[in-house]
Amino acid sequence: MPEALFDRGQLKAIVFDLDGTLYRQDSLRRAMVLRLLRAHTTRPLSGLRTFRVLAAYRQAQERLRESATSSATRTDLAEAQLRLTCARTKAEPAFVTECVVRWMEQEPLALLARFLQPGLLDFVYACKAHGLRLGVLSDYPADAKLKALGLDRLIDVVLAAQSPEVGVFKPHPRGLLLAARRLGASPQECLYVGDRADVDGPAAIAAGMACFIVTRRRDSRSPQPWVEVAGYPQLRDLVLGLRDSRTAVAAAQPSLHRR
Repeated sequence: MPEALFDRGQLKAIVFDLDGTLYRQDSLRRAMVLRLLRAHTTRPLSGLRTFRVLAAYRQAQERLRESATSSATRTDLAEAQLRLTCARTKAEPAFVTECVVRWMEQEPLALLARFLQPGLLDFVYACKAHGLRLGVLSDYPADAKLKALGLDRLIDVVLAAQSPEVGVFKPHPRGLLLAARRLGASPQECLYVGDRADVDGPAAIAAGMACFIVTRRRDSRSPQPWVEVAGYPQLRDLVLGLRDSRTAVAAAQPSLHRR
C-alpha cells in the first residue's frame, strides 16, 4: 500500500478517533475506577464482578479488532462483544449490558470535559475557520460523549464501528472510507488523527489517508508512514501553521511523503 501523501492545499476534511484522541482516556479510567470503588464500598464482591466484566468486555473488543483485518464481513459488533464477554465471565447478558451502559456509557459523561485534550478546542475552531469539514469515527456510539465534551455542534459527521454500515473495528479501513465519503472528500483529501499507532496508523494507511498520532509515548522505530505529535498545539502548527504545511510535516517525518 503506497503511503498517504499529505498536501495542505488539497486538504478538505479531518477525521478524528474519539477515545484517547479527543480526551485523556487513561486519566478518565483512573477517575472511573475510584468512582466504581466508591459505589461498591458496601458490596465489594459486586464491585469485583463488575471490574471483571468491564475488563473482559475490553478484551473482547481487542479480539474482534484482531479479526478485522482478515474479514470484510459486516458484524453486529455490539452483539459479538457481548457474547464473547459472557462466555469469558459466565455472566448473564443483562448484567454485562447493565455494567457497560452504566460504567462505560453513562457514568463517564459527567467527567469527560475535565479530561479534554489540551489545545483540542483551539485546533478544532481553527480547522473550522479554514473551512475544513470534521468527522469522528469511534469504536462505540459517540454522540453523547461529543456533547459532554462540547464538540457536538462542531463535528459534521459522526460514525461508530458498531454502526450497521461499518460493522468492523479499526484497523479495517471501512469506517474511514465511509467517513470520507460522507464528508464529501476523497481519502487523499482527508487527514486522520488517532492515538494508537498500532491501530489508527494501519487503518489510515489502508484507507489511503495521511495520519497523525497524538501520543506522548513516541515510537523510536523509523521510518513510519504516519507522524507522531505530542499534542494538538504541535498538530495545529504542522497542519494549519503559517509555514508551508508540506515543509513542516516533511521536517517532522519525511517518510510521510515517499511513495
